[in-house]
Amino acid sequence: MALKKRHEEHENHERWLVSYADFITLLFAFFVVLYATSAADVKKQEEFEESIKKSFAGYVGLGSGGSAFDQFNDLRSQSFIPPVIQTFPQGNAGGQEVQNYVENRLEKEMGEDGETVQDVYHDSVGVRIQVAASRLFPSGSADLRAESSRALDQLGKLLKDSNRKIIIEGHTDDEPIRTEKYPSNWELSASRATKIVRYLMAKHKIPGSKLTAVAYADQKPVVPNTSEENRAKNRRIEVLIVTGKE
Repeated sequence: MALKKRHEEHENHERWLVSYADFITLLFAFFVVLYATSAADVKKQEEFEESIKKSFAGYVGLGSGGSAFDQFNDLRSQSFIPPVIQTFPQGNAGGQEVQNYVENRLEKEMGEDGETVQDVYHDSVGVRIQVAASRLFPSGSADLRAESSRALDQLGKLLKDSNRKIIIEGHTDDEPIRTEKYPSNWELSASRATKIVRYLMAKHKIPGSKLTAVAYADQKPVVPNTSEENRAKNRRIEVLIVTGKE
């Protein structure tokens, strides 16, 4: 008996259309979901904003006359929301900007120790904080007074937040000093500057790489040494926050 000849099956070259159709369907579904999640419900948004307005207006209205909604119109002038905490100016902040920040912060934080700071100003190098030496050290000594820690700690927090190069300068008046420990004003001013540096490193963990101690003795008076009042101004520690290129 003769066998029937099999017909060869034709290869289907269009099977890729099934996978392609599935891909297009999934892609369409993906964009539909994206659109659905991004579409804003204007009505609900308005209801939310209105509820927030009522809540804030009611808060402002406590203890004062007039309706809450009337007072809400003046919300911009209200200060019940705490201001954003200002951070130390960073980057390319100029000397005036840093000076303003330093002055405002010292005024708020120094309190009864405010007289410790004689002046704050800036020059081409950075911002300088003049600290009265008599508030930190006994006469003719580089040993810190016990009560100086409050002012130094406030200053230390500020300097650490600056994250900048800090130069501590020791200055004296022109009255000569000749003791076994301090043969001249050079040794005294150097010891006072390094004592502040060591305090900032130990107490406030400011890296030594960001601190420098410099001694000027009586060579850079801010006023002529013609009176005891002027000499007191010249006996100082200057803290220089470098704002220029290091």
